[in-house]
Parts: sequence; C-alpha cells; structure tokens
Amino acid sequence: MITRAKPAGLVGGLLLICAAGLSAQENLLPNSSFEELDPKTACPLGWQPWVKENTAVYSLAAAHTGLACAAITDPSPTASQGLRSPQVAVAPGKVYEASVWVYVERVEAGSFSVYLEYWSGDTRVADFAVGTDVAGKWVQVRIAQPAPPGAKGATVLLYSSSATVGRALFDDASLRAM
Repeated sequence: MITRAKPAGLVGGLLLICAAGLSAQENLLPNSSFEELDPKTACPLGWQPWVKENTAVYSLAAAHTGLACAAITDPSPTASQGLRSPQVAVAPGKVYEASVWVYVERVEAGSFSVYLEYWSGDTRVADFAVGTDVAGKWVQVRIAQPAPPGAKGATVLLYSSSATVGRALFDDASLRAM
C-alpha cells in the first residue's frame, strides 16, 4: 500500500508534512521561536543567559521565521556565551531530539553549537552537542540521544564555546520526544 504525504497545516509559518497515520511530535520548549523578550535580561523570555557578562540576546536581526531570533556574539577566544532553555520533564530511556536553525554571520574560530542536556534536579547528568561553522545561510542543527537513568529534566543550550569567536543567529529551537 502506498501512502502519500499530505499537508498537516501551517505552524509558525512552516508547512508541516505528515505521512498518513503519523503525527508531528509536540515541541516541549516555550518561546522556541524567540518572539517574546524578557526586558530584564534582554534575552528571549524564559531562556537564561549562560554567563553573567552576557552577549546572547533577543534580536530582530534576521529571523528564520517570525520577527525575532536569538543572537550570540562572542568576541573572546577565552570566554563562552550561550542561552539555556527552561528545564522540561523527560522520561529516562526515551529518546529526545534537540534542534535549532543557525545562521552564522561570521566565525573567526570555533563553531556554534546546540546541546541537549539531561538533569536530575539541579545536577546535569549528561550532555550531548553538535555544532556548525557554515556561514551565510540558515542550517538546521540536530542531536538526538536517550535520557539516561535518573534523568528527570532536559534543557537545550545554544552555545558558543570559549574557543569560538564570531556571531550567529538562532531560531526555531525544539525539543521533541522521538
């Protein structure tokens, strides 16, 4: 039997295509397209800066979808920058996928990454990362890993390591159960 893909509708300006009998998994992250601003931190609402001297902020630069995105400018080869999502509940053993669209405006060293972090309370019990240094176009970066034993929560970290120097935009982040 052949099933044809059919449109499932528009979500955030994207046309979702689902094969018959399958459905798209729910994005567990709030404010995942970074449309809402926290005026106290200048970060996307709900997302926390990685460091106190933060250069990761809400931006109207050039979003992948919608009006806003997150921007990380990292001028230092010795300091890291980033934004962390709120922690969401997960089930140990279940596979989760973190993804984000990244537009590297410039990179002099290193790369920009997305981390899938697993937590037991305030203790990070595992983290997995994938990065990109592709400049001048939007690319989707994804990582999928099972939640380890004891994991109760997960976060997505948009990150520029201490070795990275450059600027990148991030948009349309997601965390989905597979």
